[in-house]
Amino acid sequence: MFQRGPEYMRKTANMVLDALLQAVREGYADKPLHPEDLSRIVEATKASTDLDHFYRASFDELQRVAEDDNHRNTRINAFGRLVVHPLSDHLEAGRLDRRVIGNFFFFIRSLFGDQIEQMADDANAVAEEYRAQGELENWDAFYADPRMKRIYYKVMSRVVRAFKIFETRRDWVMKVMQHDPTNTSLSSTVYVERNFDGEAMPFGPREFFLFFDSLIRPLRDLQGDDKALFVEVVGEEPAAVFGDFLTELTRVKPAD
Repeated sequence: MFQRGPEYMRKTANMVLDALLQAVREGYADKPLHPEDLSRIVEATKASTDLDHFYRASFDELQRVAEDDNHRNTRINAFGRLVVHPLSDHLEAGRLDRRVIGNFFFFIRSLFGDQIEQMADDANAVAEEYRAQGELENWDAFYADPRMKRIYYKVMSRVVRAFKIFETRRDWVMKVMQHDPTNTSLSSTVYVERNFDGEAMPFGPREFFLFFDSLIRPLRDLQGDDKALFVEVVGEEPAAVFGDFLTELTRVKPAD
């Protein structure tokens, strides 16, 4: 789920800098290095053909990394759509900022770790099936697929169970969701782990309620096959998993 292009570019730049440092060491091992000398070495390195093969190989590798990242983004997109699809109306109406989606995935990642990779693969495989059949215009069939419901139930039950101490977890999640991700390379469903030191976005008690109420409340009253599937996946009935959380969520609901 990570954007590896910038990481590879840093690796490439570091190799060039190492070559420059080696040239300095070889040329000035027994004498002082003045700024003018360093400038000549840098200019000579720029014009040298010795690194041409390295640059060509690096460009080819960077293209491969970019293609791989694009594939990963496509793969993650199906999982991302699945996990946040109940928020569509709030996102379209501007009641929730789309940028918080990346922060929500940081939260999910903190709960599941690398398991997300497998869930993303599974979601993408199902999406490809629907895409091949020409049935992925509005994604409704994808969301209704029992295989996708399994993933959604698994994710949301883990999210709610993380709120065992509601107030403490709520405060942490709100700080996570308030982080402004504009300085990191994110798509709508891909995030990069980093410290939350950006400009706060509007995600207060009102947004917290809208966000988690939309994701969780419909699950409490699952019936029929959906309820049976949930019990099979999670091991408990929906009301037992979500009841306390929704009670606490209602308690802290801001006044209209």
